[in-house]
Amino acid sequence: MKFIEYIAKGIMIYNTFSWKMVRGVAVLALLAMFLFMYTSSQGESAIMDELAHIPAGYSYLAYGDMRINPEHPPILKDIAAAPLLFLDLNFPEQSKAWLHDVNGQWDLGKHFLYEVGNDADRIVFWSRIGPMLLTMLFGFLLFRLGTEFFGKRVALLATILFAFSPALLAHGKYVTTDVAAAFGFFIGIAYFLKYLREPSRRNLVIAGLMFGVAEGLKFSLILLIPFFIGIGLLWVWANEHDRSWKYLFGSAVRMLGKICVIFTIGYIGIIWPLYQAHVWNYPAAPADPAHRREIVASQESLCRDLDIQKIGVSQYRDTVCNLKTFRPRVVAETFIWMSDKPVLRPFAQYALGVLMVGQRTVGGNTTYFLGEVARDAWKSYFPVVYLLKEPLAMHVLTLGALVIALAGLRKGIRAEGFARIRERCAAFLRRYFLEVTMVLFIAFYWLTSITANLNIGVRHIIPTFPFMFLVVSRIILGNLRAQPQFAFDLSANTLKSLSRFYTKKAMKYIVLIAVVIWYIVSVIMQYPHFITYFNELAGGPQNGYKYVADSNVDWGQDMKRLAQFVEDNNIDKIHLMYFGGGSPDYYLKDKYIPWWSSRGPEAGWFAISATFLDEALGTPVGRYTRTPEDSYLWLVDKTPVTVIGHSIFIYKLD
Repeated sequence: MKFIEYIAKGIMIYNTFSWKMVRGVAVLALLAMFLFMYTSSQGESAIMDELAHIPAGYSYLAYGDMRINPEHPPILKDIAAAPLLFLDLNFPEQSKAWLHDVNGQWDLGKHFLYEVGNDADRIVFWSRIGPMLLTMLFGFLLFRLGTEFFGKRVALLATILFAFSPALLAHGKYVTTDVAAAFGFFIGIAYFLKYLREPSRRNLVIAGLMFGVAEGLKFSLILLIPFFIGIGLLWVWANEHDRSWKYLFGSAVRMLGKICVIFTIGYIGIIWPLYQAHVWNYPAAPADPAHRREIVASQESLCRDLDIQKIGVSQYRDTVCNLKTFRPRVVAETFIWMSDKPVLRPFAQYALGVLMVGQRTVGGNTTYFLGEVARDAWKSYFPVVYLLKEPLAMHVLTLGALVIALAGLRKGIRAEGFARIRERCAAFLRRYFLEVTMVLFIAFYWLTSITANLNIGVRHIIPTFPFMFLVVSRIILGNLRAQPQFAFDLSANTLKSLSRFYTKKAMKYIVLIAVVIWYIVSVIMQYPHFITYFNELAGGPQNGYKYVADSNVDWGQDMKRLAQFVEDNNIDKIHLMYFGGGSPDYYLKDKYIPWWSSRGPEAGWFAISATFLDEALGTPVGRYTRTPEDSYLWLVDKTPVTVIGHSIFIYKLD
């Protein structure tokens, strides 16, 4: 008995030590992630979207007014702007962009950051603290929920992949909604799955609240509505497929009712009070009925004839003007009608953002891809960008997981055949429902992204990353933890079989550790330029601009580095065409000469952002057209002196 007690205590001590070690490694990985984000952020200027998001967030908290940047929900912007309330900042509340314009976000951003006496770098620094902390919370929940769903080792590997993902390191520190959207999808789906597994009232309420938080992070989270419905019905079928169709139908109806309760809790418990606070001081509508009639009449001229200065700012006016081209009109008119009703205003403002995003997705966005420039999307865009911008080691892990999964499916089919396929599918779903849900979300989101008419960057598919990390880790470590399948006896053959089995298993662990180290090192080697990360297939970050542009390479992050280059090289004047949220006037002052292609070459220093260079030299296709004078033909045979941060090309022209 004593011997058995000692063994039991030994196992308990080992498990406790093992858990502490796993948790410690996860904490170290996340701390390293924060350190990399924090230090790499110091050398970067504001990126394009921060020019709109930072002042918008400040105006929400300081003024309770959501007239700026309604096409993105407020939670991330609120988090970013919270530290700014403790700074002594000047807000351009007398500017035309604030008093008269319809969503004058870009001009207001320039005024707030660079033109009213504020320290732009200080504002950007404090604004990014909140997003970095949100990314850390994301990593913590990935580890915690991953442990709950799949065990500590799977959670640890997924957390390491998360912490050293170049896309998350790049975008997790910016005041943008991409990593926030990934966080929203993760908590929404994870807590919905927790409710399905443990259908208590408490878990129902938590799932509803998490759904509401998710919807307040980015409007693409509206995809959770059809996804929850599909997953809920799949859960019913997997667990009750052998019941009568009448019973199955009743269960499906009850499940849909519970899902509707989740949506109701989210929208009434989170979205309504959130938006109510943000439109509290936002004028509802003009007091003069004649001004209302002018606003309605202005729709025919797309608001061009509207005397904005006379009419003034109001939620009603802004909703009419922002939805002037939205179709079908009955939808737009419904939310226009709601926009000045006290109880309905919060939902009208939320819906306005959803519809604005829909308008933009349909309209497309001019971008460069593989030598072409277009306004419409390429179906191959996201697969190619993901292939080039995620670490090659991650692709190796994914391929390994795919091979293991297919081999397991093939073995199962051979063993069971195709008989009773319905029962086998249901049993498979019950056993692997979490994994299947994650794979279905990855496929659903990728399909949505590929079919949408918007190609801006790998950042738009970041919401699938945490699920990829978990599924890949689950499959690989599940294979490594497999036990011997042969019979045991005291023969020499058994010893040989055990030796071969554990030798092979040890080699697999060695290969896994080597690939993970490769993953980490390949990312760290490109510090601090995580936004321009490209893997070995692309030839590294120096070749990134040859494949894609925009936020994959150049989002304006290197304006401060350009200013430092100008100072270090004693450059008196530099001609510049810049893409981003930084201000050439603010950083370069009188050394800056605005320039563009049609002005032709001029002797001296010239700098151009990679996004503009690619769009000027790429081949126009589809609806996009370009005149010869806008094609930078005078740069074709020129070699840059250097490239700042892989995103701003510097030339010395004679």
